[in-house]
Amino acid sequence: MERGLEVTLKKQAESEKYPLEVRRAARIHLEETREHAHIVELLLKSLGSDTSTIKTGLGMMTETMKGLATSLSHDEPVKNVLASYAMEHFEIACYRSLVMAADLAGLPEVADACDQIVTDEERMAETISDALPQVIQDHLGGKSFAQAA
Repeated sequence: MERGLEVTLKKQAESEKYPLEVRRAARIHLEETREHAHIVELLLKSLGSDTSTIKTGLGMMTETMKGLATSLSHDEPVKNVLASYAMEHFEIACYRSLVMAADLAGLPEVADACDQIVTDEERMAETISDALPQVIQDHLGGKSFAQAA
């Protein structure tokens, strides 16, 4: 999941199509996402498991294909920001579930690590939410909703 998001975050961090706030947050969150992937990998290894190369590759390919599909639409930044917002909340739900499972399994180090990741994901979701009105306004070219209709 984390490795797949690197593609999207890198694109958002580098594209002038997004407000400065989103690009800055995407750069920061890209580094956090890489760290999350590393933490998850270490936690899995400590539990005698490993990351799935196939799942990682599929996740990255899916994000790349999604990016190609939205790049063909006239409202690409809006769609990408909405998708990013949804994905952040999906990650929050996944990591909260892992926190609960780790607590039940008596693995406090796993619960703590996942809980910290939730904090990072919540911060990014809030940044996206705060930037969404600007992304929409930029897309509409500063028009009011009445003018756009």
